[in-house]
Amino acid sequence: MSILSLQFGQCGNQVCEMLYSLLEQDIQAKKTINQDFYAESTTKWFDINNKGHLRPRSIFIDTETKVVKPLKSLQIVAKAIGGSANNWACGYAENSRLIKADVLNLVRQEVEKCDRLTNFLTFYSLSGGTGSGVGSAVIEELCTDYPNKILVNCAILPYTRGEIATQSYNSLLNLAKLYPLVDSTILIENERLHHQCKYSIGLSEITYNHLNALIAQQISAIFQPLNNTNTFELIKELTPHKNFKFLQIRTEPNKNLSDFECAMPWVGLWNGLNKQNRFDANFTNQIIASTLIARGDGFTECNLRKTSKDFVKWLSKDENFKILSTNVRFLSYKRHLSQILNGSNIVKPLNFILEDAWKLFTHAAYIHHYKKFGVDEHWFLESFQVLENVLHHYKTV
Repeated sequence: MSILSLQFGQCGNQVCEMLYSLLEQDIQAKKTINQDFYAESTTKWFDINNKGHLRPRSIFIDTETKVVKPLKSLQIVAKAIGGSANNWACGYAENSRLIKADVLNLVRQEVEKCDRLTNFLTFYSLSGGTGSGVGSAVIEELCTDYPNKILVNCAILPYTRGEIATQSYNSLLNLAKLYPLVDSTILIENERLHHQCKYSIGLSEITYNHLNALIAQQISAIFQPLNNTNTFELIKELTPHKNFKFLQIRTEPNKNLSDFECAMPWVGLWNGLNKQNRFDANFTNQIIASTLIARGDGFTECNLRKTSKDFVKWLSKDENFKILSTNVRFLSYKRHLSQILNGSNIVKPLNFILEDAWKLFTHAAYIHHYKKFGVDEHWFLESFQVLENVLHHYKTV
């Protein structure tokens, strides 16, 4: 079973450069001690070239060459067309036409190489024009061309006070376009990552490299092989209704221990995961479904179950909370917990996107830049309606 990933724009490409480096590190560490894991993980993420080197089963996509130029010997579609002007409409309606055919051709080639391609995994930032816009157009085509494959988006939300004036427009248009089409979207908040870097890892000066490294670790911890479990089918179970398709990831620990530190017990890791909820202070999160993944030595389920009040009542306990475990360690961690969940705390970032976009829209700010590419007021109003419906469902869960 293989995964084909596609990453769009500067953010998506930088995240996946770290992701595949981390995956290769984890795979090589298991080469001599766990041949089954080594073989399964290699097949899942990589091809082996004629020289015996691992080549990511991945396509790097951008409308500028500066980011992907250093990524030698990889599947790259990049054209020097000057980016997408931080404009979803430019990326979706204009630049995607110049690049989409090349991307889809590479996808077909990769699919033909795989004995069994299970699913697609995509990465992009919601803030700019290439990731959100070109990404929307290509992903829309993938959903049409491969309707039986599970497609999971990893969409990265910018800081709420980011540097791009139109980021709420771009986020709105991307999420509204793709929400009805894809199986699920893992929504990754830069604000939440920053909070983890500061309070969980203990960093004082936090850069995008730190955020990207944390994203790479979270994705790896969820998608690495797990006792013959199909991770994508697992994710599909976390989105049991079409109105609830946003997911989030938590991991613990998030930093390597020194030679003099002891690994934290499982209960301590579980408490650490729960402490991350402090980011959502004054908000009661109702969980629709959640899966906990334990990797490492001596795991037991004792004391780790959430109380029933945290979960919605319309799913049984077995349906809305699952625990999976393996003795195979993750990276150099003796014990590692990761959680992927579908819950109502997604309301906070969705609400901010809508409020900020409405403020701009009511003053007709920047609309003329979008209308040049066919995205007019009616398009915006339809997008508002789609995302407001999603927000309403999560608020009333």
